[in-house]
Amino acid sequence: MSAGIVDIATAKPGRSVDNGHFASIGLTDEWIRRRSGIASRSWLPPGTPLPEVAAEACAPVVTRMADPSAVDALVLVSTSSRQRVPGIAQKVAELAGLGPSVLAFDMNAACCGFVYGLVTGLSLCDAGAARSVLVCSVEAMSRLVDPLDRQTACLFGDGAAAVLLADRAEFAGFRQIAGCDGSGEALMRETDPGGIHLEGAQVYDRAVRRMSESAQFLFDHGPAPTVLVGHQANGRILEQIRGFTTHLGVPFVNRIENSGNTSSASIPLAFAEELEAGALPATGRLGAVAYGAGEAWGGVSVDYRIPLSAAAS
Repeated sequence: MSAGIVDIATAKPGRSVDNGHFASIGLTDEWIRRRSGIASRSWLPPGTPLPEVAAEACAPVVTRMADPSAVDALVLVSTSSRQRVPGIAQKVAELAGLGPSVLAFDMNAACCGFVYGLVTGLSLCDAGAARSVLVCSVEAMSRLVDPLDRQTACLFGDGAAAVLLADRAEFAGFRQIAGCDGSGEALMRETDPGGIHLEGAQVYDRAVRRMSESAQFLFDHGPAPTVLVGHQANGRILEQIRGFTTHLGVPFVNRIENSGNTSSASIPLAFAEELEAGALPATGRLGAVAYGAGEAWGGVSVDYRIPLSAAAS
């Protein structure tokens, strides 16, 4: 018996911002689509607390559980949370209806956060330290960018997604690969007093290489995934990875067009959208790969069985 994904829910409560918003800084819809594949993105209203958005994603999963007290841990993943002490995991646990006996903690691994959160949660389950684990990624990337920065202002979106991990007799064990290189920390970083700096060409090349290599590893160390979801960083990056992984013979998900880059939340949001659209079966094996600031990269393959009611919600 091994752990896998047994439920999923999302939250994108903000307004949809199309590319026309960026005409004031000299960017056209055609230019943004060609360079990033993005047509629109969701932005949270100013002042909306991130714990409320995360809880909006977690609560449906908790409500659908026969025994919510079986959630023994919450891994709260966020790059954009501005609250350091205390973190936000404990507040999310309260708002989502979890009990007081929950191991709840924050994790920041930038765009790799969801992959690292999955590895952590699956390990807790497989070690017998938790009966089930919620992994929730929540991001308000629109609050980090400089709105006048032509390179990054149009790239990022906001949202949250939560998955429930639990043991099932039919699930095979998960596989994972991860790596980091601190010498590359300057490639992607938050700037002072505000904004995100990207070394675009180097980030592009490294993202394609690291995510493609991670995907290949997951297939070489099966069971093989039935679907690949990469961090939704940029449409051109995603299509380049699709080209490098076509020989693997499984769908590669690109859902960036109406979401933008939502950092750690991008993989579960894209996965949920594919399920909701009926583009994926409710049972399969997810291969998730990511590359992000740090530098950090990695991948995880994990079985999933999602209730039809959850996939359609």
